[in-house]
Amino acid sequence: MSRRFTRTTEDFDCLVCGTAVRGDGYTNHCPACLCSRHVDVHPGDRAAACGGVMRPVAVEARTHDVMLTHACERCGHRRRNRTAPADDRDALLAVAAAAAQAAVFPDAARSGGGSVGRRPGREAAG
Repeated sequence: MSRRFTRTTEDFDCLVCGTAVRGDGYTNHCPACLCSRHVDVHPGDRAAACGGVMRPVAVEARTHDVMLTHACERCGHRRRNRTAPADDRDALLAVAAAAAQAAVFPDAARSGGGSVGRRPGREAAG
């Protein structure tokens, strides 16, 4: 039976926001913007050829930790990862809010939003 996790300690610069990230062997995403890169088939193996940007798409609170789901922009692969204490709380809340809005108002999420709470054909007051 093969191991499904390989601890790989690497520092990296975020492809999305440019933050210099110091890896600890478990770090797989930027603590500032929460984006990652699709480099692993199994965590830490660096065997994925895709290399696409993985954007955070959902946050899930579990009993003892908080999980972040990433989706690859290039191939669509999804992976769940634990958050870290250094992760930006406002960024986590923004991901959770966007995921909740997409779940409740799927048409607004597909069209880019902007009309949530307004009736069709009516202009916003003000």
